[in-house]
Amino acid sequence: QHYKSITFIEQCEIMGSTTQLLKNCHSLLRTADRLHVKVPWGYVRGIQVGPRDAPPVLMVHGWLDNCYSFVPLLTKLPKNRRYIAIDLPGHGYSSHKPKSAYTHTIDYIVDLEHVRRGLKLEQFSLIGHSLGGMISGIYTATYPDKIDKFVAIDGLLPFHQPNDQVVENLRKATDMLVDDTFNHKIYKDLEVLSEKITRTVFYKGMDPEVAQFMLDRSIQMLPEGHQFTYDKRLRYPALIRMTKDVLFPLIKSWQNPILYLIATDGFKQFHHPSYIEGIDYLNKHSTVKQLELPGPHHLHMSNTEDVGAAVISFLGLCKDGQDTPPPFEFKGL
Repeated sequence: QHYKSITFIEQCEIMGSTTQLLKNCHSLLRTADRLHVKVPWGYVRGIQVGPRDAPPVLMVHGWLDNCYSFVPLLTKLPKNRRYIAIDLPGHGYSSHKPKSAYTHTIDYIVDLEHVRRGLKLEQFSLIGHSLGGMISGIYTATYPDKIDKFVAIDGLLPFHQPNDQVVENLRKATDMLVDDTFNHKIYKDLEVLSEKITRTVFYKGMDPEVAQFMLDRSIQMLPEGHQFTYDKRLRYPALIRMTKDVLFPLIKSWQNPILYLIATDGFKQFHHPSYIEGIDYLNKHSTVKQLELPGPHHLHMSNTEDVGAAVISFLGLCKDGQDTPPPFEFKGL
């Protein structure tokens, strides 16, 4: 299903963008191909940029985001790769799962494998942000032979829970899913909705216009006003979260080259004692490289220069001794 809205891109065409970054984002989207991958419940959609015969890089966004979250970063990357940014199921323009299904972190592994087979990718690199980093980390452990290198941006380890909380959390999640009390609000004024979005903790520290650019893909226009399009079940907690008995062997199994980019002002839950415990285990039992960069949780949309440089270096996007190919630049409306 496609949603029609008064898009930020259309606003750029009328008014012009206030920043060079957003102008470059606009220009890049003009060169991008729309992606449609058939899956059993509908389609996974997204965008593709770069030569189709180049080594592929699959990009997986975070919770309630969409593939446009990677567009600012794509403006800083060289054109010698096939970049594939997808909307996860229930996000952006991708199909929602059937009513009888639920979407939890572990379920996305099956979704990614559907996408890989649909695109006929034999080997590829991964870039994942937040939830997308967690999903990509599990996928890398599950299919190490398919992954060349993996970059996680402010989110790598899946959240885990103590053994003695499993049953209690399962009951709470079940009750919330069955009660199903959450519904999307309709906002008559798009500006009110945009302001509400950009003031939330997830977009703290971001340029509001950059946040609006990404979230435009997650809003539909109705006769009564404007409304989010993401699957409302994404707002409910997971039925089952990993315990240490599951998470730690997963960490220990990682053999592929992995870079973890950490935002200095990132998501506060990444400072929870249980998450820090996982990072301590990661430091002792893996070869994951970690690099802290200044910026908020959406580091790849706010500090595109540093993140772009780190990604280019780690993924080897340029040959030794070769200057970085020029990034995408605004060519005019």
